[in-house]
Amino acid sequence: MDKDKQKQQRQTWIGVLVSAICLAAIFFFVKPQEMVTALQTARYDYLLFTALGIILFLVFRAIRWRFMLNNDAPYGQVFHIQNIGYLLTMLLPLRIGDVARAILIGNVPPVTLSRGVSTMVVERLLDMIFMVTILPFTLAEVGALPPQFQDVVRFFGFAAVAGIVVLIAAANQRPFAIRIARLILDRLPFLDTDKWAAQIDELLAGLSSLTRLKDGLILALLSILVWLPIIFAYHMALLAANIQPTLPMTLLTMTAAAFSVAAPSSPGQIGVFHAGVTFALTEVLGQPAPEAVTFAVLYHALNTLTMVAMGSLGFLGAGVTFRNVVNTTQSFMQRKEQPAPSEPR
Repeated sequence: MDKDKQKQQRQTWIGVLVSAICLAAIFFFVKPQEMVTALQTARYDYLLFTALGIILFLVFRAIRWRFMLNNDAPYGQVFHIQNIGYLLTMLLPLRIGDVARAILIGNVPPVTLSRGVSTMVVERLLDMIFMVTILPFTLAEVGALPPQFQDVVRFFGFAAVAGIVVLIAAANQRPFAIRIARLILDRLPFLDTDKWAAQIDELLAGLSSLTRLKDGLILALLSILVWLPIIFAYHMALLAANIQPTLPMTLLTMTAAAFSVAAPSSPGQIGVFHAGVTFALTEVLGQPAPEAVTFAVLYHALNTLTMVAMGSLGFLGAGVTFRNVVNTTQSFMQRKEQPAPSEPR
């Protein structure tokens, strides 16, 4: 148990350090006075539309999650539990929100904990597929990039789409795909075949819902519906920061944020979010640094406030308390990290 706590503490401090480095890097290039001026001239009325976009994102995301659960749970419960998870991710280290969501939804009959966990995997895969698909095509439309580079990223876009098709086909033939994977892994002595085969099998299992044509089409449409409000929210926040975005600019900023928050960070992705979108706006899109940082600060602050507010309502709607959810989730995570007892000889 002590080793588990030490590991969690180490991960937490690494995240805090990464966040601090990112924030220091931003303010190394942007003078505080420039930042203050940019904030003073921001158009805060646009942020009302940003908040609306974030709320609609939560509404549609809960609809998609409920569909993954075969519509077995009431929408209100799904919506509140989802928002509790986002609140915990914003406020606590180690991103325990997804685990808390799986545990809470597993207590809503007839949904089980295993089904809750599997939907977390599917959600991550769907989001990854969406971002990986649009990023190369978005980069290809950015006018600041040289034509040769646009052709290269466009090629990677088609390659990403082809790779997704191959993954879905492999998920449709999981036993055969795992046999092929084992044959390849066995030829790589520096890799643990069983470990990597299990991870590949878990990935393909998460994609299994996409192998059924009807379910796959519905999930694809719901995923587009989920992200449209966020695209709108980003667009409005860019306008609030006195940046005049095109659609490719908005999409690139959103995908840069999505990939940056995957890095270790303090709770709420502080620092990594700001650094990711600032880099995309200034170095790729050629926008002024003060306005770029202003966008990062305004959007992150509003997103955090909205998620915390909706999560707080979620505790009331789900009939649970913050302390109870956190304690239950931490106990579950500690049990999972304990080694299984060895078989008697």
